[in-house]
Amino acid sequence: MGNVQIQLCGLIFDLLLIFFVLRHESVGLYSEKIFKQCVIVYTSCIVLDILSCVAIMNDERIPGFLVILSCKAYLVSLALSAFYGFLYTYNDVKRLRENFSFQVGTLGAALIGILFICVLPINYLYDGKDILYSYGYSAIMTYIVTMVYIVSTVAITFFYGKQMNPHRRNAVRAWMIIESVMAVIQFIFPELLLVGFGSALGMYILYSELENPEVYIDRAIGCFSEETFKKYITQEYELRKPFSVIFICNEKEWKVGDETEKRILVEMSEFLNSFGYSKLFKIANNDFALVYDKNEKEMNEIESAVNLDVIRQRFEVSWPELSRTKFLYMPDGHVTSSTEEFLLGYLRNRDLFEQGEDMRLIDEESVNQIREFNSMVVEIGKALEEDRIQVYYQPIFSLETEKFVSAEALARMVEKNGKLIMPMRFIPVAEETGLIEQIGERVFEKACECIKQNNLKSKGIDYVEINLSVTQCENPLLATKFQEIISNHSVSPAEINLEITESSTLKSRNVLLKNMNDLMRYGCNFSLDDFGTGESNLNYIVDMPVKLVKFDRNMVQEYFKNEKAKVVMSSAVKMIKRLGLKIVAEGVETEEQVKEIKDLEIDYIQGYYYSKPLSEKDFIRFINDHNMVS
Repeated sequence: MGNVQIQLCGLIFDLLLIFFVLRHESVGLYSEKIFKQCVIVYTSCIVLDILSCVAIMNDERIPGFLVILSCKAYLVSLALSAFYGFLYTYNDVKRLRENFSFQVGTLGAALIGILFICVLPINYLYDGKDILYSYGYSAIMTYIVTMVYIVSTVAITFFYGKQMNPHRRNAVRAWMIIESVMAVIQFIFPELLLVGFGSALGMYILYSELENPEVYIDRAIGCFSEETFKKYITQEYELRKPFSVIFICNEKEWKVGDETEKRILVEMSEFLNSFGYSKLFKIANNDFALVYDKNEKEMNEIESAVNLDVIRQRFEVSWPELSRTKFLYMPDGHVTSSTEEFLLGYLRNRDLFEQGEDMRLIDEESVNQIREFNSMVVEIGKALEEDRIQVYYQPIFSLETEKFVSAEALARMVEKNGKLIMPMRFIPVAEETGLIEQIGERVFEKACECIKQNNLKSKGIDYVEINLSVTQCENPLLATKFQEIISNHSVSPAEINLEITESSTLKSRNVLLKNMNDLMRYGCNFSLDDFGTGESNLNYIVDMPVKLVKFDRNMVQEYFKNEKAKVVMSSAVKMIKRLGLKIVAEGVETEEQVKEIKDLEIDYIQGYYYSKPLSEKDFIRFINDHNMVS
């Protein structure tokens, strides 16, 4: 019969899908599991349809109750197929997937529908040739249940479409359209048994668009891909399953040819895939992640489960073309609480390897540091948005005039409750995230406001020193921005002195020099900050057009304690003075230290002996009290 032949074609489709699905390694994603269940249910539906047809055609030789049973079994499988299509779709929406009441309600509705299908009467018709079908209230109820779930499935793709994988959303719509068309045709022409074949076509669409195991694989090297890794880790958190991870961190840029790189990656993949009880993923930067579905305690029972020594030795010996590979080990994946935090933990720890270190542990302590870092990033963003970045000023004393002639502008961040957050807490975070540029620009603008509003020149303050971060120095628009701010506040450029610090991380010295020259032509001056820290040296003084050198607090303090430091600093002073530059000594704290600095012929002193950094209001009061300007 033609109808049975159509169903057989659908059955062949499904059997081929089962073959292709089973021949590949499964990553274990929930959508993967549901798809496999869908294929089984839909295949069973076609098989039961064929069996019911055979039973109807042989009703004279088969007991009547068995014919009725086979027809109802087919109808129940048809309703189940529609329900599984709905289940597959709503599980792509986290809000619905985690809603227990919703899940119970949809399952309850399906069971009630199936119960009605089972108890309502059914009839069947066979003319002995081509016309063969079942009908009656049971069949009508099957259509109702099926169409309710088809409509509900499509509705989810519209109401929650933005929360779904767009490929899944479109594939499900195409699948449901095919099923709806086939169901309508079969309802109008019951002798045309097309629903099973339509379901098989729908399964094929899902397989080709989404559930082909090949989409989870990095085809170049044969392990699971980075996108699959993110999905898998997300599922581990949602299901609260224990897991642990070894990250194999290779160089970001390989100095080998493309063919050699591919060969090495394939060799690494084959080696790492040989470890049992784990799944291997290739992730960013040519890194690998070896994931175990157990935490450290459970893995102690598994032979060579996390044999880091074996892996490290193999990498040291087998791939000499690369620099030393580094390893991150997370014994318990649930020290982080989400995929985002997990990935941040990997990336942050990857960047924190110290010289000579090849293995780091991602434990609760390191994760707490990451949380604090992330929290500070958020706090800095809010502080910038809510104007909670303040400027404090530390007065600088001239030994020649014996007056306070300048001040250093220092960034401070204020919590909502008014409590100060000290620089050592937020400045390193701001520098690492690039937020330091916004903070620096805010400090510069507020310093200009202070100069203008308080007429600092009339109070004896010739200029204000403002620090430049490495990020600011690398910005080609720095000079233009600062000139605009100076102009907007009607401040004399000579009242601005910008501090730069030599840094090994500075990527473009040419950009810095251009910014410096542009601002110096405009009328600003520059000083070299933190001389003596190991970052700043005499070559930098020669290369950069600075007029002032600031000796770092640690260097100054060593001068008072260490005879060798005295010789070094005295020689440096003489050399810098011969270059025609002025010198500031930072961190001077006692009267005895002031006397020694005077004997050294340094020009300016900045330190707690005279004043700690002050708020703008206190700074103006301090200058009014100490500078007797006529």
